[in-house]
Amino acid sequence: MICCGTNAPMQHNHDKSGTSAYLELSLEQADLVYYSGDRIRGALIVHVAAPVTIAGVELRFRGAAWAKWREIGTEGSRKTEVEHEKEEIYFDDRFCLWGKVADDSRWESREVLNRGRHLFPFQYKLPDGIPCSFEGPDASIRYTIHGALVRVAGANIITNKIVTVLRDLDVKKDSEKKSPTSRHILEDHAERTFSTTCCRPSRVSCSLCVPKRSFVPGETIHADVQIHNMTMKKSGVCRLQLKQLVTYDESHCRPILLEELEFHEGMRPGQRRQWNSLNMVVPATCPSRLSKCRVIDVRYCVAIECQFSDSVLYAAVPITIVTVPERGIIPVRWSYQECVQDYTEGNEEETSTDEVFRPKYKFFEELKDIRKDKYFILKLRQSPGIKRRLLGNEAESRADSEAVNESKA
Repeated sequence: MICCGTNAPMQHNHDKSGTSAYLELSLEQADLVYYSGDRIRGALIVHVAAPVTIAGVELRFRGAAWAKWREIGTEGSRKTEVEHEKEEIYFDDRFCLWGKVADDSRWESREVLNRGRHLFPFQYKLPDGIPCSFEGPDASIRYTIHGALVRVAGANIITNKIVTVLRDLDVKKDSEKKSPTSRHILEDHAERTFSTTCCRPSRVSCSLCVPKRSFVPGETIHADVQIHNMTMKKSGVCRLQLKQLVTYDESHCRPILLEELEFHEGMRPGQRRQWNSLNMVVPATCPSRLSKCRVIDVRYCVAIECQFSDSVLYAAVPITIVTVPERGIIPVRWSYQECVQDYTEGNEEETSTDEVFRPKYKFFEELKDIRKDKYFILKLRQSPGIKRRLLGNEAESRADSEAVNESKA
């Protein structure tokens, strides 16, 4: 059964002679989410109100990464801003659904499309190993289906639909050998010194601890924070942050704030405080490391930030966002959810005002940690009541064996 997707608007085009036609792209996958290697099945539907002469009907599948960034260069005392733009195309295939195309890509046919609804079924296999869909500031990895009614005279009638392509990242199959294990405790410590006119320099320090490295969207990050203010200044708001670090062409990095928790309004002079298990839920977002993409790279970190009047105290630890929960955590319920951030404001060249696209990613709404169940069972087995019963049973069995030995003697 063919279901119509809803993430792209239908475009209507009317010619001067009064005839009208519009296209509609219908896909079997209602949520428009695919994985590399999947087949996209659907139909291009042409609605014609009056007979129209056309050259043919065309379908185009395109997947590409695009990024634009600016860098400041210096020549002596002079600073210049250089704008870079890079594109990487993974596939760009065109298919003639109706009509005839010559070897030089010119349309040779002249056909009359009668009034009514015309259905052109299709299927297309996505290449293996393509990177995950991504939307960022002045950057994107997009997979688009374009449909076109090629007209003999006048502008072509077109429509398009953007789909999400995902790729699983499993921490057990992590290719980065230098990364610590998923249960490795991550820690960072930061310290700043402030000079004063009347006494020795004073300092402020903070430490951040996260108990493990890998998380899936929907999982809760537990962080331990300690701050010691040994200055005469009061700090500003203290925040726990989840950041996405987008790297453009291995040269320019841009941090994006995904989640933020204000856990303290300000540290007084001489104050020392510790917070255990500050909680922050990982939103729906793309996995770390856009594999097979040489234009964009994505990493994540958990950070604490403490504002002072003339500086910022900052500590951060890197984490990995994966799509497969680690061993011992069972996904009870999950769904595909749109990413939380809207980056289309920076992509003027890629996105029109009537086409806002947000990729969908796996979001785990409920996770069960069976390691906790095992821990409680183990603690129950070690409870004093059970220990007494075990000792009593051992004493009874020992007495029985001694009685049997005496009777034999």
